[in-house]
Parts: sequence; C-alpha cells; structure tokens
Amino acid sequence: MTSAERLPELLDLAERPRVHDWSLRAALVRYAQPQPVRASEVYELVRRIELGLRPHLKRLQRHGLDAEGEDPVLLGVLEAAEALDRLGDVLTAWAVERAGARPDADVVAAIADVTRRLDEAGAAREERQAPPRGARSRG
Repeated sequence: MTSAERLPELLDLAERPRVHDWSLRAALVRYAQPQPVRASEVYELVRRIELGLRPHLKRLQRHGLDAEGEDPVLLGVLEAAEALDRLGDVLTAWAVERAGARPDADVVAAIADVTRRLDEAGAAREERQAPPRGARSRG
C-alpha cells in the first residue's frame, strides 16, 4: 500500500529529482541511446500511470490518500507507480555513472511487472491518434 509520505513522490514520478538531480524522464533519454525500444516501453508506462492519476491529481495533492475509500483502479495505478519508481532509482543511478552493465534486466523485469499491475488494475491505455488525413509518410 502507498504510504502518505510516498504519495508526493509518486505523483511526481517522472520529473522528481533523484540521483544528482536526474529525473526518471532525463534518465530515459540517456537510456534510449543504447536501448530505444525499452526506453519507449518504460516511457509508455509512465504516460499510462500519469493518465490514471490525472483525474485524481488535485484531490490527492490537497487531501492525500484515503486508502479505505479510494477507487481500486487508482490504488492499482499507485502500486504500479511504486514499482516503476524503484526502476527510476536504478536508471538514474546508471545514467549518472554509466559504469558497469546497463540495467537491462531490471528494465525488462519492471516493464513486465508494471504492465501486469496496470492491466490487473484496469488502468486505461493512452489512445494513439492517427495522423491527419493526407499526412505524408516518413518512409
């Protein structure tokens, strides 16, 4: 269960400063250089969590979390955010030092875990918009 102390950190999952003030979003940019597909998958999970939090954000920022009366989907999204937050710490530490092996195994495991948690919670996926009619292909 998400603690009241952790809630502000989870609500700012992607932009919160971590190791040497690196955010998860910044670390994903660096991780995308060697692993663009995996970085894109993690970023999609960040967006999916943000989408799940968006309708509750102002209330959570003002009044916190009422675990007894909260929407089960929101609670599932917050649990997924906690799992992704742990990966954020790993990725930012790697992005700063870039010593040793890339955290590929951690990333793959987190993608599977967070995706499963969001699916089980019934969290919505971001709908992709089709390109405008008549848009030229970049192929």
